[in-house]
Amino acid sequence: MTGDEEPRGVGFLKDALAERLGRPAASRAARGNLFEWYIIDPCFSVIQRVGSRRSGYRSGIQVRDGDISFYNVHSRTPAKQLKKNLKQRPEAIISAAEGCLHLRDYHYLHFCSRQVSRQTGARRWADTVRVIKSPEWEEFKAEIEKDLNSLVKDLFPELGSTGHVGTGEAMRGSDFSLFLADYQQIEFAVTDSLAAERAAAVIDAAWHLFSCLYTWEPVRRRDASLRRAMLSSPGLCDCEYERIAGVAKTACDGSAVEAAHIIPYARGGSDRAWNGVWLCSKHHRATEGKLSGRRTGPALSEVQVRFTASK
Repeated sequence: MTGDEEPRGVGFLKDALAERLGRPAASRAARGNLFEWYIIDPCFSVIQRVGSRRSGYRSGIQVRDGDISFYNVHSRTPAKQLKKNLKQRPEAIISAAEGCLHLRDYHYLHFCSRQVSRQTGARRWADTVRVIKSPEWEEFKAEIEKDLNSLVKDLFPELGSTGHVGTGEAMRGSDFSLFLADYQQIEFAVTDSLAAERAAAVIDAAWHLFSCLYTWEPVRRRDASLRRAMLSSPGLCDCEYERIAGVAKTACDGSAVEAAHIIPYARGGSDRAWNGVWLCSKHHRATEGKLSGRRTGPALSEVQVRFTASK
């Protein structure tokens, strides 16, 4: 690798994030360090400058020293939004950590802590960091879960600025890092398809937190992403409503089929083909949020999906 050449694994992560966003993602190396990369939504470039200085914002996926993490640093505005949204859904931290357990053998979370800041009288962001780590998943999970709401409230102390507004120590008090996966699992995957599959698993897991960076729902083309996946396998077909167990038999409305999520995105559903069925517009509306199961079998040709009206 020379210059700012994008590493193989970073490229797969960027493609997977773009698939989730429904629009291009971006990657960039940390200044002066080709072994530290960030995969980001370019829309956050609007906060790259604060006053007359560059903030060096880093909100998204970090690849550093062989680790892939969801990361926020030097980014006060996304940090505030992250905390606000996590107050509404604190379980997103657990969901993100749990999403790709098969791609790591250690568990690690660090963040700038209000409690640590008060205890130490810290004036520097580095003196406010709280670390939760363990080689055992159940131990790590229990430590986070024992008071999850308090953990979220503890995020990000208000440190006094050391200079320009939004820069210096005040800006740096926004650190949040959750270890997701071993980067080597993607960079050195034996096939491109395996690398892409693993990158997608990382982004699907990270999305529980990534989506908390926004004041609005960032994905405007979720069905388009699912449709692209389903066109590859199982391929386009007629409305599959009658293949869903438990539905009342009703005729299609004659509209073009749509790629419908089995498990909705809002409940952590994936844009991968196994989480989709082809439905006409009428049956899409009738079943939305009321399905369980997944596609299985060769080329995902089998629909193992059930309708539950009470959902």
